[in-house]
Amino acid sequence: MDKSRYFVGPDIWLDYRRAAWFPDQSILAVADLHLGYAWAHRHSGQLMPIQVEDDAVTRLEQLVSEYKPRQTIVLGDLVHAVLPVPRIEAELRHLCDALCGVTELILVLGNHDRNLRKLSHALSSDLKPCSEHTAAPRLFVHGDTLPDAAGDFIVMGHEHPAISLGDGVATSQKFPCFLRSERLLVLPAFSQWSAGTNIREGFMSPLAKSARFVEAIAILGHKLLPVRL
Repeated sequence: MDKSRYFVGPDIWLDYRRAAWFPDQSILAVADLHLGYAWAHRHSGQLMPIQVEDDAVTRLEQLVSEYKPRQTIVLGDLVHAVLPVPRIEAELRHLCDALCGVTELILVLGNHDRNLRKLSHALSSDLKPCSEHTAAPRLFVHGDTLPDAAGDFIVMGHEHPAISLGDGVATSQKFPCFLRSERLLVLPAFSQWSAGTNIREGFMSPLAKSARFVEAIAILGHKLLPVRL
């Protein structure tokens, strides 16, 4: 049995590669790429290791190649910080060169993306950032604030959800996860730099705070494990 995908329903597929696929609308969604994470920290004086290159754009490109979505939506925090750092600008150009023209790339702005237009020279003119994106009946948002529009089902990022699983005795480990309620789906951070925030320790988003989550879908390597809450 294939456990690399989890089917919430016929029109919502979760992929262990930290993405959600909506086949009825041909939409692929990811959240929180935080491009340039290490370079942003080094710019501020924190000497983050850079031996391992950020592969977020390459991984997203592979997903787009496989699913061939009509639209690809990034649910905020495309970059870790808006800085005139050449490697951050290079990552943005890589993203646009790889995906613009292949899929309609929609960028929903997150709290880390404020003033992203200052780096507009590194973005394609086809990429028009927005505060939220409606694809009825779904509403795609970052999640740091309450949305302006209404949606029967909301898809968001921002929380970097993770869940601790253990043997019930002494050993436990934290895993990134999807999180869902009847009308809300929270995606894990697409960034591999994110350790994730334990969902049992509360939430930042007003949307997540008001939701009654029924299930976490933990990412265990190449497998997904549903956990009832």
